[in-house]
Amino acid sequence: NKVIVERIPGETVSLGGIVLQRSDEPDRAKIIAVGPDAKEVSVGEVVLLDWNKASKAQDFYVVPVDDIVLIYGEE
Repeated sequence: NKVIVERIPGETVSLGGIVLQRSDEPDRAKIIAVGPDAKEVSVGEVVLLDWNKASKAQDFYVVPVDDIVLIYGEE
């Protein structure tokens, strides 16, 4: 019931080229792998999740499917 995701950082430069100190856009994540019991999502989808419940493993994060807040769709 878990997925492995890769973090997609929020934008740090506005459309006009202004460097933003802090982005209002939350960090999204792209699903890299899906566990056998995670049928609600698929590999390649971009999601918004509760980062406080994600466990970091090298450059990726492991998170239960129940902690995915929003599915944006395919990237």
